[in-house]
Amino acid sequence: MADGMIFWLAPNGGDGGSTGGGWLRVVDGRIVQRGEGSDWRSATGLVALPADDRAMLAIPVGDVALHWIACPGMTVRQGAAAAPLMALESSIGPAGALHAAVLPAAEPDQPHLVAVADRVAMERWLAQASALGVPDAVLIPAALLLPPPEEGFIAGPVGAETVLRGTDCAVGAAEPHAAMIVADAPVRELDGKTVEEGLIAALLTPPLDLRQGSYAVRRASSLDPAWLRRIGVLAGVVALLTLVISLVTIMRLNFEASSLDARTLAVAREVLPDVKDVDDAQSRLAARVAARGGNSFTGIIAGVMVAMQGTPGVTMTSLSQLADGSVRVQLSAPRPEDINLVLAALQNAGWRVAANGVQQQGSQTIADISVVGS
Repeated sequence: MADGMIFWLAPNGGDGGSTGGGWLRVVDGRIVQRGEGSDWRSATGLVALPADDRAMLAIPVGDVALHWIACPGMTVRQGAAAAPLMALESSIGPAGALHAAVLPAAEPDQPHLVAVADRVAMERWLAQASALGVPDAVLIPAALLLPPPEEGFIAGPVGAETVLRGTDCAVGAAEPHAAMIVADAPVRELDGKTVEEGLIAALLTPPLDLRQGSYAVRRASSLDPAWLRRIGVLAGVVALLTLVISLVTIMRLNFEASSLDARTLAVAREVLPDVKDVDDAQSRLAARVAARGGNSFTGIIAGVMVAMQGTPGVTMTSLSQLADGSVRVQLSAPRPEDINLVLAALQNAGWRVAANGVQQQGSQTIADISVVGS
């Protein structure tokens, strides 16, 4: 059920913080108090409107121009975007000084309802809402608080004025031109109770709120700043821990690699005491193997194995010795570059290498090579 306050502004009355009108207090969907003027707090005993209550200002019918604009050939969304522009173009006065709010049609071929008001008046109504203690109140044209007629006009009291709403126009009954607009069209009058039921329904579901675009209510973020700060701290801690883990992993891998190099160098110095480092040991051992092995099968295989040590991704898939004493080896690697590194290592070690063929099998590169001593 709707709880809140309904205010109306007097036609051509009130400026600044004065409404010149009156108010209704709604509790559980019923009007429980009413009054004139703007001092509703004293009458109701409320210091401020409860946080969950709603507030509505009924804008005098003569202060808002209503336009019913059809946009054939457009979708509802397209028409709702175009209709306010068309309404501003057809209004009196520069478009920059006017404000338009739209109630989109239910179907593409139905007209969109556009309310046009002066921007100076909009600022005045917002100031009045703030002075009343309801700065977020919706602003509804009084004519839209009456139900739309099927034909002719519907008349009813909204606040301090009697409103005449037609199928495509609205006017205050006290306006001099009202009789000309109504002419001989049928007029159905609503009693005050029926109108007030419509006001309560509009408080719960506003038919059209003038507070659109730059005048829309800006809702404050519902996120707790303290919670956001905690999230920021946790995110920083996670980032720091991730960095620490990465650094520890890098240090461990470097330590393991250094330890392996040290052991390799110690073994190599048992054969070549004057080697400087692991790279020097690998190249000199490969050269010694090639020199000692010559064209022997074991010598060539030893040379191939030494060359493969520098490229862990390369594997030997087949091996055979040819009649001329050369060894035919089939190598497999995920990248052609890896096989090229092995071939280069063999050549640097003094072996003569011939590539017999290279093919791609799935994700692996297969190379058939022949190796012979120099």
